Order: sequence, then C-alpha cells, then structure tokens
Amino acid sequence: MNHVFKQEWLGPLLDIATEAGEAIMAIYKQDDLGVLTKSDDSPVTAADLASHQVIVERLKQLTPDIPVMSEESTDIDWQQRRHWQSYWLIDPLDGTKEFIKRNGEFTVNIAFIHHDTAVAGVVYAPVLDKCFYGELESGAWLKHAGERIELPKVNSSKALVPRIVGSRSHASPGLQAFLQELGEHEMKSVGSSLKFCLLAEGEADIYPRLGLTSEWDTAAAQAVLESAGGRVVQYDTNIPLNYNQKSDILNPYFIAYAPHWH
Repeated sequence: MNHVFKQEWLGPLLDIATEAGEAIMAIYKQDDLGVLTKSDDSPVTAADLASHQVIVERLKQLTPDIPVMSEESTDIDWQQRRHWQSYWLIDPLDGTKEFIKRNGEFTVNIAFIHHDTAVAGVVYAPVLDKCFYGELESGAWLKHAGERIELPKVNSSKALVPRIVGSRSHASPGLQAFLQELGEHEMKSVGSSLKFCLLAEGEADIYPRLGLTSEWDTAAAQAVLESAGGRVVQYDTNIPLNYNQKSDILNPYFIAYAPHWH
C-alpha cells in the first residue's frame, strides 16, 4: 500500500478530532472517569477508549484501505506492519495523567505516516479549544475560538535565553543533566503533545525528551511542528525522528526545535 497524503483529508481530520474530543469531554464532566490500569501499569480511562472508537471508525470510512494503528490497539504484528508504506498512527488521548488530574492539558492526536515520516497531523486540545494541524507540503495552522491562524515558519523574536519546555508528569534525570549543560534558561512545563505545539507557536524554543515515549505520542505533533518549519531529531544521531522502522514502538531520546531556533 503506497498512499500519499491528500490535502482534502485535512478538513475531515479536524472533524474527526473534534468528534473524538466531544466523546472525551462527555466523560471528563462525569465524576467517574473509568480509570483502569494497563499491563504496563499506565492508566487508561473510558475516555481513551471512547475516543479510540470514534477515530478508528471515522478513519475507516474516510480511507478504508489504509491501516490504522492506535495506542489502544497495539496487537498488530511487526511482520504485518513492516510492509506498510502508509498508515494512520493515533493516540486517542495523549496525557491521560493530565486528564485524570483534570488540568486540561491533554490532546487527541492523529498522524499520517508515509514511508518512515510523519507527513501530516492533527493535535486537538478540547478543554483549551485549540486545534493544531499541519501537512509538510502546505504548512501548519492553529484553529482557536473559531479563528484559523497560519503558524509562521520563522519567528524573528528569538529569545536571548532559551525557553525550554518539559513534561509536567514525566521528569527524567537525563533532562536535568541536559539543562545543567545548557546553562541559563527558562523552563515551562506542560502536559501531552502540547509541548511540540508551544514550539510551533513560538511560545518555547527547545523540547528535549530524554525519557521514553512511544511513536503514537509524538507523530501528530511532530508533523505539526515540522510543517511549521521546526525540527525533531534523535538525540544522539541528529537524524529525524522516524516511524515503523523496528519491531518495538519506543522512540529514541530526541530534541525538538522551534522554527526560529535551529
């Protein structure tokens, strides 16, 4: 299967992400979030599963012959998916811990992978009413409060002191060492894939992730950031973060840069 992303899919993808967000918010407003523990001890809620169901069903209607891989359906054998030329990679609810804390910093993530590259993506934060989306060939946008803003590829107001964005719920020892070596900096903490989006907006400069993530955690937001002119590279090799190149779905450590910083 060799499908190049079609720009006319972007509109339907925004609708799918919005519908998934509505399914999440219906549960977010309830007293019982339906929290369970997965085999790897990470939490999953009824909202993760409801969002997953919406996205998978809608993507199968939009592109019935393109496979879908989701955090909530990880039983696809490597011998099968290694032959995929194109597929959808989704995280129905990124930032489950933020969802449980009810701080609003969680997102719906839908990415289109072609060969080993995240070529298009949508990141929707339903509580914040922010939808970031982008496609490598056409650019990136933010839809907020009914307005659509094109994210600039170059922000001339480069900060003198780098603004570092890090995880609110997943601090790592490697990050502390990186920051010590970096020297003077400002630190922002935010949950989920919104860290990439802060870079794309020009609200932060560098996102060093020196801890474990999975491919569905990063793909959609990487597509948004790189569509806006930013970069996401592997920490030790400086080559782009890529997808579906090995049997496990764990990312190497990486550093993401805002469009104006690299």
